[in-house]
Amino acid sequence: MSFRKNPAKLLNFFVKKKKEVLLTGSLLFISAVVSLEPAAANFINGFKSISPTIFTASDYVSMTIFSLLLMTPSLVLFCISYLLWEGHTLGRKLSIATSGIAVLIAIIDSAYMYVGFAIASLSFLAVMVDIQRAKDAEDKVKDSPIATEKVVKFGLRLSAIFCIGVVVAMVAFVVVMATPFLSVQLFTSMNLNLSNVQAICQGLPHGSAGGVLAYALGSLLVVTFCEFIAVPIGILAAIYLAEYSAQGRIVNGIRFFIEVLAGSPSIVIAIIGFTLFTVTLGWNYTLWGGAVALSFMALPWNIRVAEGAIRAVPRSYREASFALGASQWQTARQIMLYAAMPGIITGVLLGIGVAIGETLVLLFTYSGPAVNSFPTPWWHIFSLHTQLPSLTVFIWSAPGSEVVYWGGNNLPGGNQTNKEFFVWSLAFSAALVLVVIYLILCVGALLLRNYLNRRMKGS
Repeated sequence: MSFRKNPAKLLNFFVKKKKEVLLTGSLLFISAVVSLEPAAANFINGFKSISPTIFTASDYVSMTIFSLLLMTPSLVLFCISYLLWEGHTLGRKLSIATSGIAVLIAIIDSAYMYVGFAIASLSFLAVMVDIQRAKDAEDKVKDSPIATEKVVKFGLRLSAIFCIGVVVAMVAFVVVMATPFLSVQLFTSMNLNLSNVQAICQGLPHGSAGGVLAYALGSLLVVTFCEFIAVPIGILAAIYLAEYSAQGRIVNGIRFFIEVLAGSPSIVIAIIGFTLFTVTLGWNYTLWGGAVALSFMALPWNIRVAEGAIRAVPRSYREASFALGASQWQTARQIMLYAAMPGIITGVLLGIGVAIGETLVLLFTYSGPAVNSFPTPWWHIFSLHTQLPSLTVFIWSAPGSEVVYWGGNNLPGGNQTNKEFFVWSLAFSAALVLVVIYLILCVGALLLRNYLNRRMKGS
């Protein structure tokens, strides 16, 4: 039922319930209110203890996020109380689980002892009352499927909100931390003025800090070459697995090794790429070594998602193509591949996400922390001996060797806390550029996928 449309329904909901049902649900409702205490205390105490300055803005964001996470158990308890008010047996089972978990929390963490034991006591009392109610011979009403559906729907909505909240909170935290270096030049300038950055960190007069466009272009360049390698191989392998291969030990073995490659730690691929491309073949830190090494990470995503998308195409498409006299390759290339293109785009996007955020592989094969600009002339980027910039490597190195220990000396002067904030802000400003790049790629891929869907549906 919807309580938003007519508040009178809320009153009728409780009036029609038995006293035992009202008691059990109310006990869990009280425990849900009690469980809000840690979140409220963390939120209030956090705001009292943090002084409102730019250096503590990130503390406000992180404290608010943590307080919202502490509210999650309360939402679960509110759902359990609703199930008990509906007389649902699932509410009783969840109340038993709640009682046990609350006791464990009280024993493990003394800070939540009183809250944990209070919730455990209320939940256990609700269970005893509900068990006694269920023993009543006259009360043999079956569980309401409507109540189960409402709780499931609420849980699904809560999961969706949680996922969106994580992304929004992450972006908000990055933006707040990047505030000291946030400017138009951050996205448009090809060179980062390290002297001015050092002056900013020391609290001295300074000019423009420049930007990280060179690093961003370096990352985009290596990811583009990576996908030029991974996408054709991945799509061809997916076509073979979905259209040509017969199910057997060989195909199962291929899929097994694809899964192993997808789950391989990045440090393993980084060491292999460094040994094979950087040292043995003598490519040094170049575009080709980084692109080939990254393609090992993107390839499994392209294969798995593309194969699933091709298999999801209705069988009638294939049969109609064969009926018109098309060969198997024509069917796979012109019918199946085209119909599966929206799903393939999703796989390519996942591969790009894996590649564009990788640091270890690029650190071993593509770029070092000292690179700050593109080579001149620009076509030297294709040389096997030209070192190129990378945004993720810069983010990794910015809080350390890039700023704090220039020339082997710690930054002199100024407040140490403020210096550390600015140094980390430089890394977060580069992270913000990386987030913006990936969001633009996601929006572009989404628009392209929707366009292909509309074309296939004839709208």
